[in-house]
Amino acid sequence: MYSNMKHTVAELEFYILQYLEGMTFPMLKNLGLQYENTYFLFEVRLYQQHGIDSLQPPTKHQHYSSEFREQVAQEHLVDKISINELAIKYNIPSQKTIRSWIFRYTNGGESQSYNSKPEVYL
Repeated sequence: MYSNMKHTVAELEFYILQYLEGMTFPMLKNLGLQYENTYFLFEVRLYQQHGIDSLQPPTKHQHYSSEFREQVAQEHLVDKISINELAIKYNIPSQKTIRSWIFRYTNGGESQSYNSKPEVYL
């Protein structure tokens, strides 16, 4: 199991299916659901949009092209699509990822050419 997951994929899918069949969040908590309401509802929406694949833990860090990152940031800034909706739309598991892209593009950080090693700046 992925280090920050509180349930296996099968368990999480079970809770999501129970929720979609009408079980309330407090009832799921009584059954052992360990997620908070907001995060669980985010997982439910990801599951509805992308299926079981959205529940799979990443095997390694995802890499997104700078064009894709800028496109997502622009959708938020220009089209006023919420960060939550963008994460669901593109199956991005963390809203923090999108927030960092928006910050980068609104502060000109992405236009700077830099290496991930702090001692190597171009």
